[in-house]
Amino acid sequence: MKKQNPNPLINRQATYLFDIKCKTMSKKVVLLFMFVMFITNISAQATLNEDAPVIREISSYINQGALMRSAKPGYSDSKNLEELVTQVQSSVYVKAGSVNSYGEKPKNLFTDLTSITQLGNLSIEKNNIEIIVISIDRSVDLNSTINLSMLSSFKKLKYVYFVSKVPVSAQSISSMITNYNEKYSIFYKVQNSDTDQ
Repeated sequence: MKKQNPNPLINRQATYLFDIKCKTMSKKVVLLFMFVMFITNISAQATLNEDAPVIREISSYINQGALMRSAKPGYSDSKNLEELVTQVQSSVYVKAGSVNSYGEKPKNLFTDLTSITQLGNLSIEKNNIEIIVISIDRSVDLNSTINLSMLSSFKKLKYVYFVSKVPVSAQSISSMITNYNEKYSIFYKVQNSDTDQ
Protein backbone atom coordinates (compact mmCIF):
# COMPACT_ATOMS: atom_id res chain seq x y z
CA MET A 1 0.00 0.00 0.00
CA LYS A 2 1.15 3.38 -0.94
CA LYS A 3 1.19 6.03 1.70
CA GLN A 4 -0.40 9.19 0.44
CA ASN A 5 1.11 12.45 1.42
CA PRO A 6 -1.51 15.02 2.28
CA ASN A 7 -2.02 17.65 -0.37
CA PRO A 8 -1.66 21.11 1.25
CA LEU A 9 -4.45 22.44 -0.95
CA ILE A 10 -6.87 19.74 0.21
CA ASN A 11 -5.64 19.16 3.74
CA ARG A 12 -7.85 21.36 5.91
CA GLN A 13 -5.25 21.82 8.62
CA ALA A 14 -2.56 22.89 6.13
CA THR A 15 -5.07 25.07 4.29
CA TYR A 16 -6.03 26.79 7.54
CA LEU A 17 -2.41 27.65 8.38
CA PHE A 18 -1.81 28.75 4.79
CA ASP A 19 -4.90 31.04 4.88
CA ILE A 20 -3.82 32.83 8.06
CA LYS A 21 -0.40 33.63 6.61
CA CYS A 22 -1.92 34.65 3.29
CA LYS A 23 -4.54 36.92 4.89
CA THR A 24 -1.95 38.64 7.05
CA MET A 25 0.32 39.21 4.09
CA SER A 26 -2.53 40.41 1.87
CA LYS A 27 -3.60 42.91 4.55
CA LYS A 28 -0.08 44.27 4.69
CA VAL A 29 0.11 44.53 0.90
CA VAL A 30 -3.25 46.32 0.73
CA LEU A 31 -2.23 48.76 3.48
CA LEU A 32 1.08 49.42 1.77
CA PHE A 33 -0.71 50.01 -1.55
CA MET A 34 -3.18 52.43 0.09
CA PHE A 35 -0.32 54.33 1.75
CA VAL A 36 1.55 54.69 -1.56
CA MET A 37 -1.62 55.92 -3.32
CA PHE A 38 -2.30 58.44 -0.53
CA ILE A 39 1.23 59.87 -0.65
CA THR A 40 1.18 60.01 -4.46
CA ASN A 41 -2.15 61.83 -4.43
CA ILE A 42 -0.90 64.43 -1.92
CA SER A 43 2.30 65.10 -3.86
CA ALA A 44 0.36 65.36 -7.15
CA GLN A 45 -2.01 67.93 -5.62
CA ALA A 46 0.88 69.95 -4.24
CA THR A 47 2.58 69.92 -7.65
CA LEU A 48 -0.61 70.97 -9.42
CA ASN A 49 -1.22 73.85 -7.01
CA GLU A 50 2.29 75.24 -7.39
CA ASP A 51 2.85 74.79 -11.10
CA ALA A 52 -0.51 75.35 -12.75
CA PRO A 53 -2.47 78.48 -11.92
CA VAL A 54 -6.20 78.44 -12.47
CA ILE A 55 -6.93 80.82 -15.35
CA ARG A 56 -10.50 81.63 -16.31
CA GLU A 57 -12.16 83.44 -19.17
CA ILE A 58 -13.65 86.52 -17.49
CA SER A 59 -17.03 86.70 -19.24
CA SER A 60 -17.99 83.13 -18.37
CA TYR A 61 -16.81 83.63 -14.77
CA ILE A 62 -18.91 86.79 -14.36
CA ASN A 63 -21.94 85.12 -15.98
CA GLN A 64 -21.62 82.11 -13.65
CA GLY A 65 -21.36 84.54 -10.72
CA ALA A 66 -24.56 86.29 -11.82
CA LEU A 67 -26.34 82.93 -11.94
CA MET A 68 -25.05 82.08 -8.48
CA ARG A 69 -26.22 85.45 -7.13
CA SER A 70 -29.71 84.86 -8.52
CA ALA A 71 -29.80 81.41 -6.89
CA LYS A 72 -28.18 82.55 -3.63
CA PRO A 73 -28.74 86.29 -3.05
CA GLY A 74 -25.86 86.55 -0.55
CA TYR A 75 -23.33 85.11 -3.01
CA SER A 76 -21.01 87.89 -4.26
CA ASP A 77 -17.72 86.26 -5.24
CA SER A 78 -17.69 87.73 -8.76
CA LYS A 79 -19.63 90.95 -8.07
CA ASN A 80 -16.55 92.96 -7.07
CA LEU A 81 -14.67 91.79 -10.16
CA GLU A 82 -17.62 92.66 -12.37
CA GLU A 83 -17.77 96.18 -10.92
CA LEU A 84 -14.03 96.67 -11.40
CA VAL A 85 -14.11 95.76 -15.10
CA THR A 86 -17.49 97.20 -16.15
CA GLN A 87 -17.83 100.43 -14.13
CA VAL A 88 -15.70 103.56 -14.24
CA GLN A 89 -13.07 103.43 -11.48
CA SER A 90 -10.18 105.63 -10.37
CA SER A 91 -7.26 104.21 -12.34
CA VAL A 92 -3.54 104.36 -13.04
CA TYR A 93 -2.16 103.85 -16.56
CA VAL A 94 1.48 102.77 -16.96
CA LYS A 95 2.90 102.56 -20.46
CA ALA A 96 6.48 103.01 -21.71
CA GLY A 97 7.64 104.40 -18.37
CA SER A 98 4.99 107.11 -18.17
CA VAL A 99 2.38 107.14 -15.41
CA ASN A 100 -1.04 108.75 -15.69
CA SER A 101 -3.44 108.70 -12.74
CA TYR A 102 -7.13 109.53 -12.88
CA GLY A 103 -9.14 109.97 -9.68
CA GLU A 104 -8.29 109.45 -6.03
CA LYS A 105 -7.35 106.11 -4.50
CA PRO A 106 -7.15 104.17 -7.78
CA LYS A 107 -8.41 100.58 -7.78
CA ASN A 108 -7.39 99.66 -11.34
CA LEU A 109 -3.93 99.63 -12.89
CA PHE A 110 -3.63 99.32 -16.66
CA THR A 111 -0.30 98.32 -18.20
CA ASP A 112 1.25 96.22 -20.94
CA LEU A 113 3.75 93.38 -20.90
CA THR A 114 6.73 95.62 -21.65
CA SER A 115 5.93 98.00 -18.77
CA ILE A 116 5.01 95.47 -16.09
CA THR A 117 8.63 94.99 -15.01
CA GLN A 118 8.86 98.73 -14.29
CA LEU A 119 5.98 98.79 -11.79
CA GLY A 120 8.29 98.34 -8.79
CA ASN A 121 10.49 101.29 -9.81
CA LEU A 122 7.73 103.79 -10.54
CA SER A 123 6.11 106.13 -8.06
CA ILE A 124 2.48 105.08 -8.18
CA GLU A 125 -0.19 104.79 -5.52
CA LYS A 126 -0.31 101.04 -4.79
CA ASN A 127 -2.36 100.92 -1.59
CA ASN A 128 -5.82 100.50 -3.14
CA ILE A 129 -5.08 98.69 -6.41
CA GLU A 130 -7.34 95.62 -6.62
CA ILE A 131 -6.89 94.66 -10.28
CA ILE A 132 -4.03 94.88 -12.74
CA VAL A 133 -5.14 94.81 -16.37
CA ILE A 134 -2.31 93.70 -18.68
CA SER A 135 -2.72 94.21 -22.40
CA ILE A 136 -1.27 91.76 -24.89
CA ASP A 137 -0.96 93.63 -28.17
CA ARG A 138 1.12 91.31 -30.38
CA SER A 139 1.63 87.58 -30.72
CA VAL A 140 5.30 88.01 -29.83
CA ASP A 141 4.13 89.19 -26.38
CA LEU A 142 3.02 85.63 -25.65
CA ASN A 143 6.71 84.69 -25.34
CA SER A 144 7.10 87.01 -22.34
CA THR A 145 7.15 85.83 -18.74
CA ILE A 146 5.45 87.50 -15.81
CA ASN A 147 6.86 87.02 -12.34
CA LEU A 148 3.88 87.45 -10.01
CA SER A 149 6.16 88.01 -7.01
CA MET A 150 6.83 91.49 -8.52
CA LEU A 151 3.27 92.39 -7.55
CA SER A 152 3.72 91.74 -3.82
CA SER A 153 3.91 95.48 -3.06
CA PHE A 154 0.24 95.81 -4.10
CA LYS A 155 -1.30 94.84 -0.76
CA LYS A 156 -4.96 94.78 -1.89
CA LEU A 157 -4.35 93.19 -5.28
CA LYS A 158 -6.80 90.34 -5.95
CA TYR A 159 -7.06 90.06 -9.73
CA VAL A 160 -4.64 89.86 -12.64
CA TYR A 161 -6.54 90.31 -15.89
CA PHE A 162 -5.05 89.79 -19.36
CA VAL A 163 -6.76 91.55 -22.27
CA SER A 164 -5.41 90.20 -25.55
CA LYS A 165 -5.77 91.56 -29.08
CA VAL A 166 -4.39 88.28 -30.44
CA PRO A 167 -5.83 84.77 -30.02
CA VAL A 168 -4.85 83.39 -26.62
CA SER A 169 -5.88 80.52 -24.34
CA ALA A 170 -5.72 79.78 -20.64
CA GLN A 171 -2.82 77.42 -21.35
CA SER A 172 -0.76 80.07 -23.17
CA ILE A 173 -1.35 82.56 -20.31
CA SER A 174 -0.37 79.87 -17.81
CA SER A 175 2.93 79.27 -19.60
CA MET A 176 3.78 82.98 -19.22
CA ILE A 177 3.32 83.05 -15.44
CA THR A 178 6.09 82.34 -12.93
CA ASN A 179 5.94 82.39 -9.12
CA TYR A 180 2.19 81.86 -9.03
CA ASN A 181 0.50 82.95 -5.82
CA GLU A 182 -2.95 81.60 -4.90
CA LYS A 183 -4.08 84.95 -3.53
CA TYR A 184 -4.36 86.27 -7.10
CA SER A 185 -7.24 85.21 -9.32
CA ILE A 186 -6.15 85.24 -12.96
CA PHE A 187 -8.51 86.02 -15.84
CA TYR A 188 -8.23 86.66 -19.55
CA LYS A 189 -10.25 87.96 -22.45
CA VAL A 190 -9.61 87.94 -26.17
CA GLN A 191 -10.59 91.38 -27.35
CA ASN A 192 -11.68 91.97 -30.91
CA SER A 193 -10.27 95.42 -31.67
CA ASP A 194 -13.14 96.18 -34.08
CA THR A 195 -16.00 95.56 -31.65
CA ASP A 196 -14.73 95.48 -28.04
CA GLN A 197 -13.55 98.55 -26.22
